[in-house]
Amino acid sequence: MYHYIRSYDKNFPYFNFLDFDDFKKQINFFIKQKKFVDLNSNINNEYNKNRFLLTFDDGFKEHLKVAKYLKERSIMGFFFIPGMQIEKKDFLPIHKIHLIFGKFNSIELINIFKKFKININFKKNIFDIFKKQKKFLIQNKKENNIKVYLKTILNNVDQKDSKVVNNIFDYCFAKRDQAKIFKNFYLNSSDILSLHKLGMKIGGHSYNHKVLSKLTYREQKKEISKSLEILSKIIKSKIRYFCIPYGGFKVFNRQTIGILREREIELSFNVESKNWSKKSNKLFIPRFDCNEFKFGKIFKYK
Repeated sequence: MYHYIRSYDKNFPYFNFLDFDDFKKQINFFIKQKKFVDLNSNINNEYNKNRFLLTFDDGFKEHLKVAKYLKERSIMGFFFIPGMQIEKKDFLPIHKIHLIFGKFNSIELINIFKKFKININFKKNIFDIFKKQKKFLIQNKKENNIKVYLKTILNNVDQKDSKVVNNIFDYCFAKRDQAKIFKNFYLNSSDILSLHKLGMKIGGHSYNHKVLSKLTYREQKKEISKSLEILSKIIKSKIRYFCIPYGGFKVFNRQTIGILREREIELSFNVESKNWSKKSNKLFIPRFDCNEFKFGKIFKYK
């Protein structure tokens, strides 16, 4: 499972991503162990425990570069793309959070949280750590702990009211800058069609990238169906693959699986650090995170 695969951007010094050069190193590392599922494979009918299958979430612009690299090596990739950013031409709330946290360090984020009256219930020891540090926290493990904690708070706020994240994002980024960032952040319809023509598999990833288990049956059905319909119109083919947003067994339920069956989804992917086996349910297939393997560490600017 992959998300951001890019190069360092000085405008976002704290952004978490896998460097593209490390991605290529990881692919070469995998090749020495096993073969990949190739472009000629029929993944629905073919199972082989001695192969790797690559998946890419969220529909980022850099995934087109990744797909071209995979095409050169005849490697199949599954690309799971949400629908909202295609239809509304706006950032998904989860990605607004990533960009905010990629631009600012913990001290700056704390001040932003205070400005928007977001309550931070720091444990005493964490708060003491924060007070003692004034600058240059990026390479400090304690800084990472604080940012993880803050991100959890903002994610929870977003699930209840996305307007808060939208307001913070507008405060942090001018509208003209948002347009420039957006253009280079997501795949557009033409890019998605190019992925399809390269032989890659296109799958849905919901519409708004929400936690499906927190939605009603009707809301879930809309989230899943809308994303499939948007992508289907682009590639002029039925979408038969899906990836559950966030992943884990708490973010979907029986209703989710029922909707996927109703929509005739053949393969749907979850997040669980274990191999895909013949016993795996094809509607919540496990995946390892790329960070769990050699050359998969998050890039850190020095």
